[in-house]
Amino acid sequence: MAISAADFPDDARDAVLAGMANRARMRGFATPKLSFAHRNHREDLELCAPHRMALLPLSTLRRLAKSDRCAAKPAAKIELPALGSVATILGWRFLIYDKTVLEPIAAAHAVFTDEGGYRLAELNEGPYVTGFIKALQAPSVRRAISSDRNDHKPGEPLLLLAPAICFAGLWVRHQDHDEDFILPMDPNLLPAFTNVKPAEVLKALVHASTAVPTDSGSAG
Repeated sequence: MAISAADFPDDARDAVLAGMANRARMRGFATPKLSFAHRNHREDLELCAPHRMALLPLSTLRRLAKSDRCAAKPAAKIELPALGSVATILGWRFLIYDKTVLEPIAAAHAVFTDEGGYRLAELNEGPYVTGFIKALQAPSVRRAISSDRNDHKPGEPLLLLAPAICFAGLWVRHQDHDEDFILPMDPNLLPAFTNVKPAEVLKALVHASTAVPTDSGSAG
């Protein structure tokens, strides 16, 4: 079932706010834009655009590559399971909007704890913040997630991450998964900000995983 922004858990938001307050008190923020904004006009910062995060770890991609012997096949001939069956939901991500500059300047990740709650995992800035906003504004995404759709079944936007491949994309999931699509955020592997079917994204990521060194530090 698709999840709208209004459906995000309060516990996830509260974990982000508490975690940010604790970091500000204990050691400050390492990210420059957030550090400057919090120091000079913290009252103008607010959380926005909540969305879930989905992870494709290198171990999963390599397992799929091994089972299908992808190293010996072109990406177009790889047969793989559905993306939704192998991606792991990590928790929730919030963009941090700065009302002074009228744009999001950072993102905060609320991940699951062993006790079933949430904790603030990381705060970051950069292309995956600006890229996600750009992807959200794409006409195909706006139509897909709109509550004004004729079928009244809006899609859910997620951030799909494959850190070992340096891949991030906006994944729009529907109840009917045949309607799903992904907008990659950079052109290194697939055309950026162009609708790509999840099956094609997974094939490209699995194929790319075979070139990652075994001792790579990007094991996520």
